[in-house]
Amino acid sequence: MGSEREDKTSSWVVLEEELVEDPKKAKKQLKAAQKAQKKRKKKRHRLRNGIIAMAGLVALYCVLVFSHIPFIEKWRTIYIETAMGTMNHQWLATLFLPQSVIDDVMNGRKALELQQKDDNSMWDRKNTFDDPQKAIDTWDDIKDQFSEAYAEIDQKSFAAYMSEHKRSEVLDEDGYLLIDAADYDAENTGITTIYGDPVCAIDTRNGIVIVSLKGDGYSGRMAIVKNAGQVKLAVSHTLGSSGSYLKDICKRNDAILGINASGFSDPEGSGNGGEAFGMILANGKAYRTVMDTTMKVISLDSANRLNVSNTLLDGTRDAMQFSPALVINGRQLISGSSGWGLQPRSVIGQMANGQMLMAVVDGRQPGYSVGITLGDLTDILYQYGAYQACNLDGGSSAVMYYRGRDITRSSAVTPEKGRHIPDAWIVTAN
Repeated sequence: MGSEREDKTSSWVVLEEELVEDPKKAKKQLKAAQKAQKKRKKKRHRLRNGIIAMAGLVALYCVLVFSHIPFIEKWRTIYIETAMGTMNHQWLATLFLPQSVIDDVMNGRKALELQQKDDNSMWDRKNTFDDPQKAIDTWDDIKDQFSEAYAEIDQKSFAAYMSEHKRSEVLDEDGYLLIDAADYDAENTGITTIYGDPVCAIDTRNGIVIVSLKGDGYSGRMAIVKNAGQVKLAVSHTLGSSGSYLKDICKRNDAILGINASGFSDPEGSGNGGEAFGMILANGKAYRTVMDTTMKVISLDSANRLNVSNTLLDGTRDAMQFSPALVINGRQLISGSSGWGLQPRSVIGQMANGQMLMAVVDGRQPGYSVGITLGDLTDILYQYGAYQACNLDGGSSAVMYYRGRDITRSSAVTPEKGRHIPDAWIVTAN
């Protein structure tokens, strides 16, 4: 019995000796084991967090793509419409979203276009503007009737501006009122319309008021033209082979103001404006006779009435094609994004009293102007009394010219030049 105890005791001693034989090595091994265990734990944590994050992303994707929550659905729709409304950036929608979701959104646009097939301008015979308002009196002649002739201007803000400036600062060399702060980055005049929008130009010689359009994410200009007889369609002199810059079209036609008009073939964003879409008639001369049945005919007739219709009407002097119609016979047809998303836009309209509305909103320039929905722009035109109105080509072609320079900022590669376009709606000198 005693020998067994001695054997056991000696074996424990040997074991203890082995454990303490190299304590530094044992300590290193222990640290290595603990480190390896921590790595395994971190790896498991990363894997778990990765799975959770992936599940969260999948859930978020499903919510963003398939949810019917109004706020999410609204901005998903606008995103799809905006991407699909471009020639070269549709992949922003098709790469990330199921085709079925895209189709659901774009089918709404197709349905609206079909609804407009029966919408055509109809003027009463007494609504003729053969006797145009000649806004050509000097300031001394017109100042007593100014509030009536320019009823869209808030007279209190206008009077404040006039009291702060000398006659030489507000009248041109012939005595006509000329206030010109129309450039897109010009300082505010302090004059407003009766609807609260800033007025950046008043030109009584030519009967033009230019309003600054500013809202959530957009900036642009709208011209109110008193005499519809001054508004004409002008065509690039090289149409068929190439288009021209808006400023060149305006200069060749002695125009005071102009905006782009027809769309054109633009494969991969390299179109030169020479191949226009739809028919074109300018000053009674047909430049393109091919009618595009998917677009409206936008025309001015011999009585200076703007018509938005499905056919070329008798008595038309100027016409081109684009879509959709915005207002017909005083009825607003567009609300919200309506399938067209946020884009730079150009539109033309006419009030029931014959005065013309020509607007351009810049876009695709974060920090300055992203763009505007057709519904929001239609709301603006309708507020100012549009009786007829239609969308024109937009995107990087959208630009407004006034008194020798572009006063909006194009989203073209060369914004100071814009793009070559086939034609333009212009306002000739009075």
